[in-house]
Amino acid sequence: MKSTSSFYKIIFLFIIFLLPLNSLLAQNADSKELPKAYITNELYVMLDGDSPLDAKVFEADILKLHLTTIEQANRFFSFFNDSSVTFQTNIITQKVIVTLISDSEKQNWNLENWGEYLKKKIYNQRKQLGYFIDFTKK
Repeated sequence: MKSTSSFYKIIFLFIIFLLPLNSLLAQNADSKELPKAYITNELYVMLDGDSPLDAKVFEADILKLHLTTIEQANRFFSFFNDSSVTFQTNIITQKVIVTLISDSEKQNWNLENWGEYLKKKIYNQRKQLGYFIDFTKK
């Protein structure tokens, strides 16, 4: 009888420890399913045209930017954050999550409209600060 009780305790503990692990693995799998964005050599953020039309969250690789610290990454993307778009960087994975935030003016925008908006952000920064900007430094 005692060995049966121990067996059930082991199974119970096994299940308790596997459930959070399963949940964590599911979250990681979901994050890999985000539509893609790309950062061009000119620093334009381009959204994947094959993404669902209602997509608002994208993931881009930032390896080409050679950002080595989270401070550099945050500084770089702070130039482009505003009330309509946010960038959340992960320096370890060398990825950035781009989130589009629709207001009343932008609620009917498609990916092409958002692409133009993101391109214009870089253009305006360069117009204001000069073409060769080190976005990682003050």
